[in-house]
Amino acid sequence: MVAPPATWNRYTLSARLAQTANALDAGSSNASKLCRGSIVDSYEFVRPVPQRHQQRTSWNHWQLRDVVLCPSTKPELYSIYRCNVDRYDISKHQSTRVLGDLDFDPVSMAVGGDYIVVGGQRAELAVARLSDPRSTTIVRSGGSINNFVALDRAPSMLPRRRFRDSAAFTEDGVTSLNITSGHDTPRLLVCNNDHSVRLLSLPGLDIITELKFPTAINYAAVSPDGTKMCVVGDTNQVYLFSKRGDSFEEIAVMTASNDASFSCDWSQSSELFAVGSQDGYVTVWDVRSQQKMVQLETYQHGRSRGACRNVKFSPSGSVDLLAFSEHTSYVNIVDTRSFEKRQVLRVGSDTYSDFPDFFAPDSPTLVNQDMQITGLRFAPDSSSLFVGLEESILEYVVDRIGRYSFASSEII
Repeated sequence: MVAPPATWNRYTLSARLAQTANALDAGSSNASKLCRGSIVDSYEFVRPVPQRHQQRTSWNHWQLRDVVLCPSTKPELYSIYRCNVDRYDISKHQSTRVLGDLDFDPVSMAVGGDYIVVGGQRAELAVARLSDPRSTTIVRSGGSINNFVALDRAPSMLPRRRFRDSAAFTEDGVTSLNITSGHDTPRLLVCNNDHSVRLLSLPGLDIITELKFPTAINYAAVSPDGTKMCVVGDTNQVYLFSKRGDSFEEIAVMTASNDASFSCDWSQSSELFAVGSQDGYVTVWDVRSQQKMVQLETYQHGRSRGACRNVKFSPSGSVDLLAFSEHTSYVNIVDTRSFEKRQVLRVGSDTYSDFPDFFAPDSPTLVNQDMQITGLRFAPDSSSLFVGLEESILEYVVDRIGRYSFASSEII
């Protein structure tokens, strides 16, 4: 790991007071004025040395970096590599090609139940059953890039709350995607550059619900309890909806930072949601008050290397972490109990030599080269954090024992 510089202390924190929230809404230029002291950098929420899985991945659109999935309790990952989708068995260290030689470049993917769905840059949607991948159907849906696809989430039982100001406590059970969502036919959520979010039936891909927006839509996330959805796109606006079955009702439009957003996610309690923006900010709201709780800045802050491409809450257990990846090289992990503690990972740096190249002494050392991050995903039981790189997938083990230990002030 590379030690964060002094300028990395650029978190902004609010005590959920209206004055602070209003100041944050005024724009990210006020962020430095809202700092509440130094953020502790010395925490290790995950073991800093990862296990490396020899599974190659690739991004086919420079802004869409969510091509690694860990969709079930099985020890397996799904990832995109060029025009293919691979399934990697974590325990056996074996890779199997699920969809091969697609006639388009996939940029988004969803896996759940017996279905796998892949979206392309020219409105392509490939739908197949995992039990029979040869039965793949490819259609065109929408007018442009299918930036994001997801299988509709069934409402889950809300976990019992035991701790104040932290995500709800659950045992290490898994909240998984249920593609039936209580309906007779499975549902697919598709975000398209044609300013739409569509809810489609599977496998027929009939339009059930269509939402239109004033901008291209890059990502949508349904809360674990299945009752809310946040949507982000090519502006700094964040759209919040209530959801009941196939019906959506807009309840608020909020402002994140000053640039487009490409990822959003919900905490396991369905009370917090986070949005990652291209100008290097991650903004977290409390849905109950619809106020900004905190605005975080990436390690490399800025819309180039420091652009936030992926944001994920830990999905289960009393782990209470928020991870977000940057365009290159760095992953940030934040304690969501206080938003005052963090860990910064320089991913892939362990593969490089610490020695200079004596044949080309003026060239930069490999350790200084950027690492392209293709995906970020917690295991369903929050035991590991997976980071996709072009040459491999890294697995960081989460210190769940340490996260199960609470300070006395956090216990009711």
